[in-house]
Order: sequence, then structure tokens, then C-alpha cells
Amino acid sequence: MLKIFKKAFDKIDGLIALAAIFLFVHFDYDNLSMLDKIYIASFGLWTVMKLIRLYIIYRNEKG
Repeated sequence: MLKIFKKAFDKIDGLIALAAIFLFVHFDYDNLSMLDKIYIASFGLWTVMKLIRLYIIYRNEKG
């Protein structure tokens, strides 16, 4: 399973995740700007695409 994660994630993905954690902690959720909303949506899309990529790699490794 660790082999699959190594194929799906690289160093840039780790930096994206760290930046997201940092920004999500420091967001003012009562007063979100349009840029904050766009970032939240794009991070959600990135997460969905990573999950799809993990599924595809897992299916190819299994079969």
C-alpha cells in the first residue's frame, strides 16, 4: 500500500497539503474573500483528483 502512495504523491503534493493546512488554520471564516473561496474550491478539486488517481493506481497494481 505504501508503494501506491509513493506513486500517487510527490514532493509538490506534500507542499500543497502543508500550504492548505496552514491557510485553513488562518482563514477568517466569518469574512471569506472571493480568493479564499476560490482556494477552498480548488483544493477540494485537487483532493478529489488525488483520490481518483489513487483509485486508478490501486486498480492497476491489483490487476
